[in-house]
Amino acid sequence: MECPVCGGEKCIRKSAVEIYKDLIELFFKYQDKESEVTFKKHPTVGEIGECEKTGKKLWYCPYCDRPFPENYELDKVTVECPHCKKTLCIPVSNRTFC
Repeated sequence: MECPVCGGEKCIRKSAVEIYKDLIELFFKYQDKESEVTFKKHPTVGEIGECEKTGKKLWYCPYCDRPFPENYELDKVTVECPHCKKTLCIPVSNRTFC
């Protein structure tokens, strides 16, 4: 799989993609689209590596099966996939509310 930032082949951990795909199946099985709770309504992106040239984290969209560079904004818990425009939750490791 090609890095969406530099085009390299070593930036994305294929094992991370496979683990994420297996885990996200459970989310979709129990997803509550009517919930007021963001994390029950929208899946979390998969953190699948980082660009070797820029250090930017790489995320994976479960809807369109494509990687993209992290694109979160401070104080927000969701992002939009730049490819399919679906709403996704950001990983816990990227949430800052201070």
